[in-house]
Amino acid sequence: MRLLALETTGDICSIAAVQDANLVASLTFAHGMQLATRLIPFIDHVLHTAGWEIGEVDAFATGLGPGSFTGTRVGVMTAKTFAQVYAKPIVGVCSLDILAAEYTFIPHHLICAVIPARRGEVYAAIYEGGSHIPQPAVERAVYTADALHSALLPYIANDVILVGEVPADFLHALADYPVCLAPIKHPRAETLGQLGKRLLEQGHRDNPLTLVPMYLKPPAITMPKSA
Repeated sequence: MRLLALETTGDICSIAAVQDANLVASLTFAHGMQLATRLIPFIDHVLHTAGWEIGEVDAFATGLGPGSFTGTRVGVMTAKTFAQVYAKPIVGVCSLDILAAEYTFIPHHLICAVIPARRGEVYAAIYEGGSHIPQPAVERAVYTADALHSALLPYIANDVILVGEVPADFLHALADYPVCLAPIKHPRAETLGQLGKRLLEQGHRDNPLTLVPMYLKPPAITMPKSA
């Protein structure tokens, strides 16, 4: 299976071409507020490096967020368009799940995936280790430092792997837990591609007409004032 994965939900974006269990080509870049104009040329670059034509891709995977409102929308719409035009399957994956998938294969651990939000909050979810397809043990939600500390309390007997861009105040709040801070800070398209492949092999398919980004709270957009 040739799968093209797009992860554009944060400031650091990535694209990966994955064939079966192998990474064929990838690109990681800072979008610099120009994702809408840069994404297609970067996809072309990855496809050229892989030696693929876009019509030869068998399936698409896209990160759904939470994260950047605009970046997530651009990536999801691009993947959906490819899937519709070429009549190929698509799977959307929560970006917290993509982060967690780096470590959920490790048994007897908790994995807490974190993505910065706004106003001193994070998007986070908690997963039990021992599976190659992450399933949240505690719901994906927006957490303050105190709320995340409380969410982890029932699992205090487990070692906790923190993965993602974890703010300093959250690290301080969790200092009394057996926490290991993982080096991976951003969801990676390479991991998305592997996770998407597993989901597709299990029969999971998303409808490109109804697939939408995952926003755990409304985006911080100021509406224009009425005249």
